[in-house]
Amino acid sequence: MKYKIKKAKKDDPIYKKGFTISSIKDYFQSKKDRGLKPLFFEKIGDKNSSRDEKLQNLIKVLKANGWKIKGGPNGNN
Repeated sequence: MKYKIKKAKKDDPIYKKGFTISSIKDYFQSKKDRGLKPLFFEKIGDKNSSRDEKLQNLIKVLKANGWKIKGGPNGNN
């Protein structure tokens, strides 16, 4: 998928209507309002976690939720 980036003009809808940035709470509430629920939402790390720690935590969470990981036992190829 390709995106085309262009500078917004003065009559662009973003200036007339504005935009909002939703939070995680708003996201889950909108799902709940539509009768949906997320499959799972678990924390895999924070800003101090290394990339490898996040990867290992993600693999653990996915396995716990029934996903099958291809490759080695840790998800490595």
